[in-house]
Amino acid sequence: MAYTRYNLEGKKAVVTGASRGIGKAIALTLAEAGADIAICSRHTETLDEVAAEIRDKGREALVVQCHVGKTDQIKEFVGQVVDKWGFVDVLVNNAATNPIFGPILNSEEWALEKIIATNLKGPYLLCLELGKLMLKEGKGSIINVASTAGLAPAMGMGLYSVSKSALIMLTKVLANEWGSAGVRANAVCPGVVKTKFS
Repeated sequence: MAYTRYNLEGKKAVVTGASRGIGKAIALTLAEAGADIAICSRHTETLDEVAAEIRDKGREALVVQCHVGKTDQIKEFVGQVVDKWGFVDVLVNNAATNPIFGPILNSEEWALEKIIATNLKGPYLLCLELGKLMLKEGKGSIINVASTAGLAPAMGMGLYSVSKSALIMLTKVLANEWGSAGVRANAVCPGVVKTKFS
């Protein structure tokens, strides 16, 4: 049964971290609404399964292995998407990581670098790369998947909370700077959702 709450027929969307959990659900829902989807994750074997489900809905799926914490891989991913479609209507920055749990006093620099790279730098770079196209066309929608941990500190997830708070502010900055040019930027802040990630 087609998703009828909104119509994305003919639209092109990018969803990061789409191999499982919330990202997979977002990708499939956008496909239900009529969009073709470019999906990326570090693990292509699970991405291929999601792509098959997208195609079963009659939509096109582009699969690219990409670690959003790596600048070169982001540029390669965007390059493939632009080569295929020329434009992206919707960007969903969903990929995230949290490799540690416990008091921030016990955290280490490697964890901060990994969390910031995936949860903030990756979305920032994707917003810039695809935002240029959106601004040129005067349209587009950016959706950053933040977290309630970005609104109030989550117990044992201090660095993750910091990264998601920064993502929320990035979204506000983009909305402030790009909204008048026709490019919308919004953040959604889920609580705990039962997935393989959480």
